[in-house]
Amino acid sequence: MKRLRYLDEAKGLGILCITFLHYENGVIPASVNVFIGSFMITIFYVVAGWIMAMKKSGISTRELAHRRLRQLGLPYLYWTLIILAFDCILWVFGYYDTYFIARETYKSIVLRGIGTLWFLPALFFGEICWNWLKRKNCGVWIIVLALILTYHYYYNLIFDGHTSNIWLIIKAPFYSLNTATAGLLGVAVGYLTYKIIYRLINPNLRLISGIVGIALCVIAWFAANVWPLGLAWRYCAPFIGPLGWILLFNSIGQFSIFNFFDYWGRNSLALMVTHYSIVQVLLTILIVNGLHYTFCGWITIAAFIISMPIQYLIAIFINRYVPQIIGK
Repeated sequence: MKRLRYLDEAKGLGILCITFLHYENGVIPASVNVFIGSFMITIFYVVAGWIMAMKKSGISTRELAHRRLRQLGLPYLYWTLIILAFDCILWVFGYYDTYFIARETYKSIVLRGIGTLWFLPALFFGEICWNWLKRKNCGVWIIVLALILTYHYYYNLIFDGHTSNIWLIIKAPFYSLNTATAGLLGVAVGYLTYKIIYRLINPNLRLISGIVGIALCVIAWFAANVWPLGLAWRYCAPFIGPLGWILLFNSIGQFSIFNFFDYWGRNSLALMVTHYSIVQVLLTILIVNGLHYTFCGWITIAAFIISMPIQYLIAIFINRYVPQIIGK
């Protein structure tokens, strides 16, 4: 299937927002932070479901699992080993302690993942489960949805507010299941939405697509910042926002000004697995230990800007010499 620019732009927006919020500390307003945080992860799930719905011929769950093991499973393994090796180097120099290395290893084993690597199992299981579930009837969908919502309720009830080391250890495998079920919901939303409104994905209807996209983004903003927290934030903003951005990019994404988003959408995995656990760590060491600045305020924005050319060079290197470590 040919890559679609507007979907890559949506993914590019998502990964750039993730990277930006990982750097940003105390600069942007809380309302903007909350809105960005509401859609920046789920936009990948929704795009995955959207693409699944666009394919005229289906694929067996077994075959999809085989493909995703190569595209997501192997990168999870490769980058776990790479980041653990990087962490061990910093451990030798005294930057990390033994507990940190043991914790990161444990998180990797239970698929909680180091840094941003948790996303790969979540997307894997979300896609696989929906590919199986989409062939079932609405009754099965309702039962699965009820089970997911029940699990999320008790997960938050039990683990919210507990931040001690022992609680984090206990929480890790349950976190993996929590993100996987969120991935399933996002993929389902993307799949079903495309099936319902696919006629808007038409060059002749770009104006309507853009208007609907803006409206959905506005609704997502209100769901994230104005409506009472709870269901509105957890199940409204995270899924309405991505749909709004997808439709908006479908409307205006053909302009060259969005090439930056398109590039990082096509290289989102390279940016995701390297920015938080490697590049940002090195820049933080330079700023805090080398220049003796506190990593907060506008210096974090400067660090983000400096990081992007570095990430660009890393993406070029990976694509040219070791594409298999990002599933290519």
